[in-house]
Amino acid sequence: MKKIIVLLFFNLIFAFSYSQELRKPSEGKSIVYFTRISSTGFLINFKYFDGDKYLGKFNHGKFLAYECEPGKHLFWSKSENIDYLEAELEAGKVYIIDSEPQMGAFKAGVKLVPFDNDQNNYKNIKKYERKKANILEAISGAKEYSISDDDLVEAKKDQEDLVKRSMEKYTKRKADGEVYTVLSVNNSYISTP
Repeated sequence: MKKIIVLLFFNLIFAFSYSQELRKPSEGKSIVYFTRISSTGFLINFKYFDGDKYLGKFNHGKFLAYECEPGKHLFWSKSENIDYLEAELEAGKVYIIDSEPQMGAFKAGVKLVPFDNDQNNYKNIKKYERKKANILEAISGAKEYSISDDDLVEAKKDQEDLVKRSMEKYTKRKADGEVYTVLSVNNSYISTP
């Protein structure tokens, strides 16, 4: 019993100290944090998209906080490969997606992994706490990436063909029965009252 009380106490301190670092969404919106915990392939930029909307690109040591409308989204990232993540977002919630570098032939590939805030889905509480600490350190110790409006317009022109081909690839694979990682409304990190 004493061990459980101590764990709860440290969880509350831990949650309070890091929850100050995460922004809460504007009323009626959701926020998705894209992080890069691992320094593997640290110089390689991963490009990020919400459906056909280009969000920008960044490497290790940065994160992206993307405020958007709640509802269904198709997030995807491009490096040597493309990885898709289907999301259902709820207003007032904050979600975290880590971009895990993968071994590639010429440069690092990418895998989008939603942070699961349910400690019961981990082998033990230490693994959950370590993952949570790494995610929050990646945000609090990194520089927030933001793209200028001019760069966004210029990049959109450069990305049109990539977006078209990638969305067609997703649609074809989905029709062929491929299953993608899902970020559900229950995977939120923070819910605002």
